[in-house]
Amino acid sequence: MQSWQKSTLALSLLIGSALTCSAHTVEKPRHITFADSAHKKELNINVQLLDSVAVTNLSNAKTHYDNAISIRLSLDGKLTDAFQFSSRVKVNTDYTNRKINFNYYNPDEGIPYNKQSEKKRTWDLFAANLSYKLKPMTLLAGFDFIEWGPARRNHVILRGESNFYRPWQDSSSRIPDAAPTPYFGYQFVLGPLEYTQYAAKIYEKKGFGKYIHAHRLSMSLPKEVTLGLSETSLYGTTTEKAGSNPNPDSDSTGRDFEWAYTIPFIPYVFQEHLQGDQDNISLAFDLSVKTFPNWEFYAELLWDDMKSPTSMFDDSWWGNKWATTLGLARDNILIGPANLGWMFEYTRIEPWVYTHHKGTGYTYASYAQSLGSDLGPNSQELHTEINAAYKFLKATVFFGAVAKDTAFGGHINDLHTPESAMDKKFLNEKTTIRYKELGFNLAATPWDWLSFRCSYTRFFGDYKGYRTYAVGSLQW
Repeated sequence: MQSWQKSTLALSLLIGSALTCSAHTVEKPRHITFADSAHKKELNINVQLLDSVAVTNLSNAKTHYDNAISIRLSLDGKLTDAFQFSSRVKVNTDYTNRKINFNYYNPDEGIPYNKQSEKKRTWDLFAANLSYKLKPMTLLAGFDFIEWGPARRNHVILRGESNFYRPWQDSSSRIPDAAPTPYFGYQFVLGPLEYTQYAAKIYEKKGFGKYIHAHRLSMSLPKEVTLGLSETSLYGTTTEKAGSNPNPDSDSTGRDFEWAYTIPFIPYVFQEHLQGDQDNISLAFDLSVKTFPNWEFYAELLWDDMKSPTSMFDDSWWGNKWATTLGLARDNILIGPANLGWMFEYTRIEPWVYTHHKGTGYTYASYAQSLGSDLGPNSQELHTEINAAYKFLKATVFFGAVAKDTAFGGHINDLHTPESAMDKKFLNEKTTIRYKELGFNLAATPWDWLSFRCSYTRFFGDYKGYRTYAVGSLQW
């Protein structure tokens, strides 16, 4: 038996019955700290060693086994009370019984990795950020994840680091993690108003520039109500061969960083007109209502190239693109010594959302992954879960129903042309994959230096079978 198979078997027995694990990072205690006597300067160092195993058995596919060994290092601290920083890096070695394709470090292949053999690869990923407070402004910079909106599962605006297992994305030649991006920005806080702005570089093709700008105004209203209004602008150098895109405005050739987008408080939709009306602009709203204690209603709505708000429900034009997530949650339900919670969430993403007729230089993607929901265009998900925490244990039972249309307009790189149909069809019966998932997660941290997270998911519908995954972590 190969060494990685022995490691997998040992871990499976240790966890118990090959359960599947959530992908969230285990919270790390701070065991190594350097600071001056007054704690004006501080550096915290955390180290983790993780070993995980996944077993996936779905209809029409060979059962596959994936084992990952990961070393993670994180640093955080401050140089002054105003200057704070954090960084983290992870180095992975993956083993599988599937064939691994070569990766040539092109962003459109996804996060890069090194193929060591037919069944082994190595890869690494890092993120870092810093903030410096200059009243009334805070300067922001980093190579990190940007997340906006109150959604607990599917962010349709900017999803940050969140990532979930999708059967149609399962591949040994794809790193499932979200990709960080380099950015700089700033934040103003004026009473109940908070304004945040980012300018970031994203990646589509090696050596080709692609950029995203995002700003958001958040308003804290009475009765624990928070309302957010945001815009994004996305553009880049044309990646397709000249003349290959029949849209008349498609060949934008080289695009440089547009500095005008870094000026605060200017609506992008107006700024874009002065720059030739050539960028991918979207408008978004988000809402969180916590008026009743321990309850939250939340919503996110993304408008992408719509003619007007009333055109949301007009399917006669493919450009009426929008996406939404609606959620309801109840936290802190105390039953004896246990603390329970519950949430329900619905996500709907119309056809062609996150795409652009100018090509991949303008799509809402980086490293071949959507910056919004990883469901992608023309999809929907209903998800609900109940969780319970008791001492060092936390258990979650969940149910989900997913629909994903595989037809034209259902992939982020699909290119609408003058010859394409002008109407749109949400979840066409003939081309839509539908499945349900039922499962549970279990997390245990008996000591601050040892953690387990595991669960089991059963699939029904167009995907039938199960997926199990378990991870053990030593941290100090």
